Amino acid sequence: MSGIDKAAIVWSIAVVVISIGIALIAQDDSSLKSTISPVHEKPEIFFTLQGENSVGTFDGKKFDAGPNMTYISVSSDGQLIIASSSASDTVFAYDKNGNKLASIKVGQTPKGVKINPEGTLVFVANEKSGSVSIIETDSFRIIKEIPIGEIPHNIVFSPDGDMAFVTLQGGDSVGIIDVNDLKIIDFIPVEKMPHNLDITPDGKYLFTANIGTSDVAVIDIEAKKIIKKIPVSTGHHGIDISPDGSRVYVSGIGSNLVNVIDADTLELIKTIPVGDGPHGIRVNQDGSLLYVGITKTNEIAIINTQSLEIEQMISVGKIPFWLALPNNP
Repeated sequence: MSGIDKAAIVWSIAVVVISIGIALIAQDDSSLKSTISPVHEKPEIFFTLQGENSVGTFDGKKFDAGPNMTYISVSSDGQLIIASSSASDTVFAYDKNGNKLASIKVGQTPKGVKINPEGTLVFVANEKSGSVSIIETDSFRIIKEIPIGEIPHNIVFSPDGDMAFVTLQGGDSVGIIDVNDLKIIDFIPVEKMPHNLDITPDGKYLFTANIGTSDVAVIDIEAKKIIKKIPVSTGHHGIDISPDGSRVYVSGIGSNLVNVIDADTLELIKTIPVGDGPHGIRVNQDGSLLYVGITKTNEIAIINTQSLEIEQMISVGKIPFWLALPNNP
């Protein structure tokens, strides 16, 4: 065989190998791309627009509401949205398309609203009345008003839905309501001025963001005591725990930061500058993205929870105050 023939064979083999390599790389790249959810996809997320007296969505819809819209909750199936108008002592109910289902007069200065895991009840924290209004979702009728203490602010349910925890800013405590009996069963001391709160997925720990001391109190629910306080940026604060329970995200409307806490070590591991006045804060279902309402820039920041870097800023309307997703109400 001549040298020319040998060179031709070698070159042919090289071309085949290169072609296979390129095909494999393309296949790997295609597979990689298929596993990534583009940030630009519009999630099913709802938020109060305090400067527009409305509720907004990423689709650009605006649901007409009332003055000083504050908190919002969405049922786990995404079919019911509840939002509070603090200036009109009213809670508004909508379906997912923005059709208004009811306007419900509650106590004075309603703030936190929360739909229970079963979707059958709504709890409303009335700051000025010092009470919690309880609404049935099938009739949108108040079935009970529970006096609970001074300046109740927000609510979270235990994962099984049997207990509701209510921050009492004026009482420096968290009240516990038995959801089945609709009675107060205990209080947990918390200093100072507990504002917003969340519960770990296993139901063992509460994290309360305290505006009086700009820290987060970690509460052992069974022992009913604080096991640690973690300093964060100035508030008042929003707070959300990731679905796997590994991270706690805390905003601080008095600064420009989102605080990231490791839920195992209970240490602050990073602060993320997002713009002035971050408040509403929610993680998506798979824990990959964090949404933060920036009240002074009228945007929602989208943060990648692996890199802990902002991926996108979206203008949504005036003063996005609180956020809710169907799987993270």
